[in-house]
Amino acid sequence: MRKFGIEITYGIFCGLAMSAWILIEFFLGFHTTSLEIGQYSGFFSFLVPVIFIFVALRKKQLQTNGRLSINDGINVGFQIALFSSIIFAVFLYFYNHHINPDWIERMVEWQRKNLILNGASDDEIGRFTEQNRYRNSVIAQGIMNLVNSTGIGVGITIIEISVIKFFQKKY
Repeated sequence: MRKFGIEITYGIFCGLAMSAWILIEFFLGFHTTSLEIGQYSGFFSFLVPVIFIFVALRKKQLQTNGRLSINDGINVGFQIALFSSIIFAVFLYFYNHHINPDWIERMVEWQRKNLILNGASDDEIGRFTEQNRYRNSVIAQGIMNLVNSTGIGVGITIIEISVIKFFQKKY
């Protein structure tokens, strides 16, 4: 049996963990009946790549006897972010089309009602609704997920590798 490297292994499990987070939110009703909670609960999914990348960097550092360069660390984080974002994008496509196909429209409508309650003009409401429908299209979501997740993963990695290097013992 072939053994995958740290980057692929942690990337796969990170993508699966982010997917599981979405399913937990769905089963708790945060994408159906409790949208007011769902608008905030998704922010906690940010912790998933933070944890997976940090653990992978520490493991890679141990494999290299503590000699993990910043460039090597960024490469590890980039690959984890890339693999996880691909898995997550595939999951989101499946989720948005088969598990909960109405959730985006439901969220846009809920936000539209909040704009009305807060006195937004018809023009502002129309622009908001159109932007959200475009932003949540299949193609836009796929591209945004890939670019954002990978970019955020690299940003997380730069911070984490800097912290690891700062606290690393000098031999």
